[in-house]
Amino acid sequence: MINFTRIARHEFEKVLSESIEHQDSDVMRASDIIKNMALISFTRFAKSNSLYFSLGHTLSTSIIGLHLLNAMRCRDGLIMPEQIINLMASVLFCNVGILRGVLDEDEGDLQKLNDQKPQFVDTDFTDSAMWEYKAFRSKKFIQDVSFLDTNTNFKEVSRAIDYSDFFAQKATIRTDDKDVSDTAKYVRAIQVITLMSDQNYQRKMVEFYLSAKEADLIDKSIFKNLAEFRGKWVQYFWERLYPDVGEEILLLRETSEGRSIVSKMYSHL
Repeated sequence: MINFTRIARHEFEKVLSESIEHQDSDVMRASDIIKNMALISFTRFAKSNSLYFSLGHTLSTSIIGLHLLNAMRCRDGLIMPEQIINLMASVLFCNVGILRGVLDEDEGDLQKLNDQKPQFVDTDFTDSAMWEYKAFRSKKFIQDVSFLDTNTNFKEVSRAIDYSDFFAQKATIRTDDKDVSDTAKYVRAIQVITLMSDQNYQRKMVEFYLSAKEADLIDKSIFKNLAEFRGKWVQYFWERLYPDVGEEILLLRETSEGRSIVSKMYSHL
């Protein structure tokens, strides 16, 4: 049997070793921490049945996160260990709440959706149906796992998780909000860039749409169906999403790997 978790971990650690790992001792310790975080995340996402929020998506976002950190190192000369840990924790776990059964209180059809008792969730749908609740659940997951709660700044990571969802209608915070941290801005941008630069971009767009439709997050006044979604998406990106990723695109251009990501992204536009 193919161990997809092991494959994802190998790919993640390969990029890690080429980007930020070989620096001072404090960064090395931070690298060891995010290796363990990646294993926790990949193990959970290996069980996902969401079309979009899969193990592959989590691996892709984490790799772009590492490339962004490397670009920051090339630009500034160094990155602080706590910045590495909080950013990568946010990237690795901002979507983990979409997975049914990931919390201790989850049991069968009953899922922890908020501060109330677990509620019934129809199992006829995929994990994408949990999209509306994933921010709450992702933050609770971090608090429930001692290793994550101990090694992260929960306030920083929590804010980044809230800000990471660029498509949910409730995610109305803009990048010009003075309360939004750099970590939160980076995590949101990473989610957008991952989608826009994916090697199988057209397929990912369909998976994204179907997952959002299943969660009832499609604004039908903008996208009436999949055909309109595909036809209007580029305009939607330039009008609604580009302000959230413009700075990060410039930052990625600091490295050859980052320029390759940006090139793929623009080729799809």
